[in-house]
Amino acid sequence: MTGRNTGVGMGVGVGGRASWLLDPLVGVGPLRFGMSPEQVNVALGEDAPHGVLSGGLRLWNRYRQHGVSAIFGPREQLVAVGINANRGPLVLLEGVVLVGRAPSEVRADISRIALRCGVKEVLNAEGEQDVPAWGVSVGAVQQWLPDAEGFPQRGDAVVTDLLVTGPGLAENPYGDATVASWRSNSRRPAPEPGPWTVRPERERPQWECVPLERVGPLRFEMTPEQVSAALGGETASSRGTYHPFPAGTPWAAQGDPAEERLVEERFEAAGVCAHYLGWEEGRGPLLAAVTALGRSGPQVLLDGIPLVGRPVTAVEADIVRYITDNDLGLRLPVSGDKEIYGLGVLVRAARVGDSVISEARLGAEQWYEE
Repeated sequence: MTGRNTGVGMGVGVGGRASWLLDPLVGVGPLRFGMSPEQVNVALGEDAPHGVLSGGLRLWNRYRQHGVSAIFGPREQLVAVGINANRGPLVLLEGVVLVGRAPSEVRADISRIALRCGVKEVLNAEGEQDVPAWGVSVGAVQQWLPDAEGFPQRGDAVVTDLLVTGPGLAENPYGDATVASWRSNSRRPAPEPGPWTVRPERERPQWECVPLERVGPLRFEMTPEQVSAALGGETASSRGTYHPFPAGTPWAAQGDPAEERLVEERFEAAGVCAHYLGWEEGRGPLLAAVTALGRSGPQVLLDGIPLVGRPVTAVEADIVRYITDNDLGLRLPVSGDKEIYGLGVLVRAARVGDSVISEARLGAEQWYEE
């Protein structure tokens, strides 16, 4: 491609974040594909990154100081680099910043450069772009910004992150088992590639909630059949299950490896997800939590506070006031959601293009959000 970046290309970017140049299929910033874990440590100046091993071999390292992950191949050579949207370096290609920006803007810039250079773009699971000729896969996550005291708080915007690969993975980066495992271990939300159609507020049913007891017509400990009936007989559009005794594991001898247990049902027309527990007590599946989806779900009211379809920061501000007024506590799961401690009420986020809106998950007493 014309104007190819060369060299390590390190500098100081916007907001004090490092600025790294991308050298397509060769490396990014100070990192070159083919480096060993020790060479990556030296290049980044971090001696003890958080890492994951399998069979004595390094799979990946996370460098929290830099906001990057180094992913290694079967011979412990660097094959991919993950760049954190909120803390990672601002990766530049042809003078364009690819990280930490609105996805629609990055999408337009990449399309412009790709057209000029005659390279192919591919739509990925995020609804963003993969460009195999550059070893680039763009993702999108919620933005986090420091508050007045310097503590990170999530905002209402979506910004881009990046996976950069060498030539061996460029065509299908997430088809690689190690890259896919790193991604799932990163606790990224499920991809939401659109369409991002939002149900008008006037068309949302108004559901009152009684924490730990019910959400609208759905009462905790309902069976799946009762949930469907309460939603007007709607059939679930998708179901999530798991095998508790998978073959080839230490648990296989404890039950039937073919047994499948229901854990989630999604109802598109109602705009809700039903989450189930109860197998351990031999009574399952029983309704243990309900998610009112941000784009399509009912409006859920908690003592008059609308929890769904609003700016996440506005709902969280209302929740903090509610907690203060009622002498309650706040719990922060690893997802970054805010939960009213002891009431099982969580404020979640759903993508709408370059921004997010609120959705609500309400659980029974036995429900615990990781």
